[in-house]
Amino acid sequence: MVDVKKLYSFVAGIVLFALVSIASAAIPTELIEKARDATILVGAEGDNGGGGFGTGVIIDPSGLAITNYHVIHRAKQIRIFFWDPEDLNNYTAEIIGIDPVADLALLQIKVKEDMLPLTYLNIESENFIIGEEVVAIGHMLGLQWSVTQGTINHTERPGKITPYVSVLQHSAQINKGNSGGALINKNGDIVGINTYILLPKGGWSGIAYAIRGDNVYDSVQQINETGEVQYTAFKIGLRNMNEFFIKAVQKEYPEEKIPTNVFGLMAIGLEEGDHASEQGIKEFDVLIAVDGRPVNHLYGLKNIIQEYSPGDIVKVLLIRDSHIISLDYELGSIDFTDYEEFYDKSIKEQFEDKPEMPPVPEEKEEKPKVTPLPEEEQVIPIPIPQPIPQVPHLEEDDADGRGS
Repeated sequence: MVDVKKLYSFVAGIVLFALVSIASAAIPTELIEKARDATILVGAEGDNGGGGFGTGVIIDPSGLAITNYHVIHRAKQIRIFFWDPEDLNNYTAEIIGIDPVADLALLQIKVKEDMLPLTYLNIESENFIIGEEVVAIGHMLGLQWSVTQGTINHTERPGKITPYVSVLQHSAQINKGNSGGALINKNGDIVGINTYILLPKGGWSGIAYAIRGDNVYDSVQQINETGEVQYTAFKIGLRNMNEFFIKAVQKEYPEEKIPTNVFGLMAIGLEEGDHASEQGIKEFDVLIAVDGRPVNHLYGLKNIIQEYSPGDIVKVLLIRDSHIISLDYELGSIDFTDYEEFYDKSIKEQFEDKPEMPPVPEEKEEKPKVTPLPEEEQVIPIPIPQPIPQVPHLEEDDADGRGS
């Protein structure tokens, strides 16, 4: 017979242990304050005095800082504000390099020598843990240096532009003005740079996205070393094979021999003269291995080719016309020369017909406007808000991805 008292004591002990464990996992206040000190307000001035602002974070004591590219898109001048109630001055920054594929920009803040070294944060490039507690710091809706808390919900979401960029999904609330700000872990390190939210009907969904730390680290390293960022890629349209996709292709192209009961990546959308066609790839080829390593889905391919450089030759294994064939394939890089037009377009679409935000009681700052909620759920960059009183020369600008 079960001893109820002993069972109750045992269960209570487990619950107490869990509560203590959760409490001990909380991010220490001193680390949050350090992250706050390393967080900057990035004011971007465009043509005719227009502009907006977002967030950034210092990653080197010399004043190197990271933010979202969309925050400084087409900026003519960049102003930086620090967390310092005793110093209301602003400082200029120059763009060291950009990575529009990952929506990142590296800045050098110009400060007085006696201000150095600046407080900075390290970038975590390896450990991203499901359920890990995280904190976001930024200037949401013009409320400067706001701190919110959440957890990592998923460690490998695809980037907005390409799946070769990995994004963390988390639940720390972010909004207009958070773009480019740090998402930190229990060690006070940057695990991501906040960039997007999921915006369904009804407003904040509890789902936010941050460029993952390893992508941020690699981007910074490449900019420092070469001045630009390259992403090794197959330069080909690929789709994950599954039973639903296979049935759809078979229905659309009944004359083609589409393999069934197999995973891998199907080549689609090829055009004569493009990179993949010149390498010997044909429409409906199914990629199943690269240099002897099996490929079952797109993330598997991403993890493989990030070890290679553009121009490297790999041996690919394909299924074509019911046969398995081997092919030498030269890797390329993501070509995003039209990134300015891409961001211009997304910015324009993001800010068309936006309604005013309801008044916030006892709020002294100018009431911002919010982006209209889309008819269906979609992942979007959070628009950059109107200026706050500390940045009097900035005005709201069309900025699709300028502020998260």
